[in-house]
Formats: sequence, C-alpha cells, structure tokens
Amino acid sequence: MQQANDQGGEAVHFETFIPPSTEELDGLIPGYKFLQFIERGGMGAVYKAVQLSLNRTVAVKLLPLVHRDKESFAERFKREAQALAQLNHPHIIAVHDFGETSDGQMYYVMEFVSGMDLQHLLKRDPPEPRQILKIITQVCEALQYAHEHGIVHRDIKPANILVDERGNVKVADFGLAKVIGPQSVNYTATGMTLGTPDYIAPEALDQSKTIDHRADIYSLGVMIYELFTGHLPKGVWEPPSIRSGADKGIDAVVSKAMQNNPEKRYQHVRDMTQVLEKLFKNSDNWKNFRRQTPSIAEPTGKKEEPIPTGAVTLKIRKDDGAGRRWLPWAAVLLVLGAGIAVAWQAGLLAAAPEVNPKASEAGQPVSSGVATQQMELARFVMENGGIVNVLTPTSSEKALGGPADVHALADLPSGAFTIWRVSFLDAPITNVAVYDELVARIRDAGTVSNLNLHGLAVPTEALKSLASMPTLTSLDLMSSPAVTVAAVPYIGACRQLRLLRIGGIPAPEVAVMEQLRALLPDCGIHDDQ
Repeated sequence: MQQANDQGGEAVHFETFIPPSTEELDGLIPGYKFLQFIERGGMGAVYKAVQLSLNRTVAVKLLPLVHRDKESFAERFKREAQALAQLNHPHIIAVHDFGETSDGQMYYVMEFVSGMDLQHLLKRDPPEPRQILKIITQVCEALQYAHEHGIVHRDIKPANILVDERGNVKVADFGLAKVIGPQSVNYTATGMTLGTPDYIAPEALDQSKTIDHRADIYSLGVMIYELFTGHLPKGVWEPPSIRSGADKGIDAVVSKAMQNNPEKRYQHVRDMTQVLEKLFKNSDNWKNFRRQTPSIAEPTGKKEEPIPTGAVTLKIRKDDGAGRRWLPWAAVLLVLGAGIAVAWQAGLLAAAPEVNPKASEAGQPVSSGVATQQMELARFVMENGGIVNVLTPTSSEKALGGPADVHALADLPSGAFTIWRVSFLDAPITNVAVYDELVARIRDAGTVSNLNLHGLAVPTEALKSLASMPTLTSLDLMSSPAVTVAAVPYIGACRQLRLLRIGGIPAPEVAVMEQLRALLPDCGIHDDQ
C-alpha cells in the first residue's frame, strides 16, 4: 500500500496498483476508446485514448484506488481538477475532464502532446544557449500564469517539460499541484512526495513551513543550472559561467532563484522572465559556451524504460555503443546539428557560390556548388505545392511554423541557405514520378533530415527509395495508403530514422507497427490518428 502526505494534512492511502489493460478501461470509462498504455508511475498510469464524442486524441491518467479517507480525497481531487481545468495557456497541458470509474478509481483526461520531454532531450543532444533560453522563458510564462490563477506546480523538472513537434513548450504533470487562495482546501496530497529531491525547495522538506509559488522558482533555478551545465547544482556548485562558459548573467539568475530563504528569491516568475529576456537578446554572442556531458545521460547499463511524462507515446532506447546519441522525436527539431552550427560559426558557408553547406546531421560540410541544388530542390518542392524550412549562417535554429515555413521562392534567404525540412502536408503527392524526382533531389542535396509526406498515395513498392536518403532522420507518412504490411521491408530499411509517424491507415496498421518496431528499435514510431 502506498501513502501520500502533505504538510498540515492527513495521509492518503492508495491500494497497490496494477494498471488495467486498454480493453478493461474501455468498459470502465465510457466515452473513450483506449489505444495504448503509455507509462506507469508512482501515482498511477497514463494511457493514450480517443474521446469518441469529439474524435479527439487524449491522454488519460488513472490514479490508484484510495484505501482510506476516500470521500475527502474525492472532494479534494474534484476541486483541484476544476482549478487545473481553468489553466488555459499555450504552454500548459490542458485538462479536459475528470471522473471516477465504476470501481472507484479517479482519472484525469488531458491534452495529448506528441513530443519529447526535456530530460530525454538533454540526454541526447543538449540545446544551444538560444534554444535553452527560449525553453526557459516559455516555462516561466506558463508558471506565472498558473501562479496568478492560484496553482503551484511543486514538481518542476526537465521530465515534466514537454517540447512538441513545433518546438513549443508544454508544462506537464500537475499531479503534485497545490491550489492556493479561495479555491484551496485543507490538504492537497495527490502525490507520493512534494517534489523530486534534486529540484525540491528547502521549505518543502520542513513540515512546519507552508509552500507557496516561490517553491517553483527554486526548482526553476535548479533546472536552469542543469540546462546550461549538464549537471545538478549540488553542494558548493560552480557558477554556470565557469562550468560551461554561459553568460555571467545566468549566474545571477540561478543564484537568486535558489536562495534557501524564499524571501530572498525572485518574488514572482515574471521578475525572472524579464532578466532572461534580456539575456535571450544577447544569446548569439555566447561564443565561449561549450557543451557539457549531461549528468542524466551517463550510462547506467540498464535498459531504459518508456518516457515517464504522461503525454509521450513511445519508448526511447539508449544507444549502447559509443556512437552519437540521436534525437528520436520531431518535437526536438529546434535542436540544431552540432556540426552545422560549427560550420556556420567557422565561416565555412560564407559565400553560397563557392561553398556547399551540404551537411548530414553529423554536420560534415562538403564542397562544390550545391547551392544550386538547394535552390533547385526548393523550386521543385514549391512547384508541387510543398514548403521548405531552411538554415542560414545567421539563423541556425530549426524552427517550424509561421514565418519559418517558406512557401515561395521569393521568400527564400538572399544569401547561403540549406534545406533541412521538406513538407507536403497540405499537398499530398499522388504522382509516382513526382515522388521519385523528389527523393532523387533530396538525396542529391544531402541536407534534408525531416520529410513530411502526409497522405502520400503512390504504389507501395515506390517506398523502397526512402532508404536512399542517408540524412533523413524524421519521416511522416500519416494517412498514406502506401503504408501497408508490404511496405514494412522498405521502411524498415531506413536504419537512419529516429522518428517515424504513421497512422490513419486501414486494417494492417497494428501488424505494420509491430513489425516496424522490431526492424527499427532505435526509432520512435507514432501512430497518431
């Protein structure tokens, strides 16, 4: 039996928890079709499901049975769920519904996010200063909003920060959240502890003290230190500027956020945000910044479990060899290839006519006039209704959406650029000749790592050419009738893939998924509807 406590409150006792199957949940929670078990944690289990009334993909978090004080727990759970449901913010996971199963288990229904949590992002390829600051400022915006609405998260850490497929942050897992102000109740224990030991504020360890929003500010300080240095600030810690070459302004942010006395910290997250935004504007000047080996990336010799975020769908497997650790999710496209960044900074791509920025994800620049190939690829894509996303010497962030999507030749950069993403999301390819030429042009350009062929309708056999694009690590074949059991050997030959999206296809889908996961063990495979 498990027990959860909150200072000043009573203990809540949970039954030993064995997650039910998706088939069992179909009967226990009407109105939802459960598709996939995602993860079991200390406070329940998370599933991927479809809300039938709206045909909406959601994540459902099922809590263990309450053994004692069930009535009080149910009332608290209801009030907190209602409070969390009021948090309508682009950087906070939305709560859609809550309820109780016929056998007495509470559950949340949440927004489903296809993405990767920050802990696993750091584990494989830590982002550069500009991306780090972008992530942090979005987290700050989310927390400021939550605090203004009387919610303290109490468990801020990289594992609870998701980055979706467009590089946007979503703060997840309010399982330990505390409601303060008029909506509060006497005790709010919904978690096994009041936070994660490495990130928890000192006052949270003292049963005699009350936790408020400044506990989140302390946890933010710890997380910022980890993002810039790859290590946790334990004992007498070196300032980030010394440990990683970060701007000295970060030292002051971390130091103030992590004061033991809450009165000496930033009193509001917005105060922190103002300082970070100033640093963000100068982040391109951080020439002394150097990557650190992340402490959470150190090999353990153990098989890695599925990502414990409640909104991520698939396992991420460790690379047990000494080679590069790949990023398996499209949600981390904001992380630029290290070699490409070095090439920009070294001036290797200064003149488009002379130098080819043809670089794989490993970042090896190759010479000869491939600027023409980049332009011709862009021209071909746009003539057939697609879009491209590019990198330039002055803009090396892999951004998606809005102005980052280039729809017309006139909108391409005037100087050197490389195409890293091609998308036919809004104009599915149905002509096999167009498809074959696209593959050939991408292969010749040698820079495209992300390809969206949503709705591709060509003969299944045509997919065998996918393996001829060695730089391709992210592939979207959603709603493509070409993806059948017969396509498995062709897609499975793409050993370089680290993210594959399929779904919305006929009956063979389950068999396709199972076989592809066996052939591509290092690839994250989505089957979103």
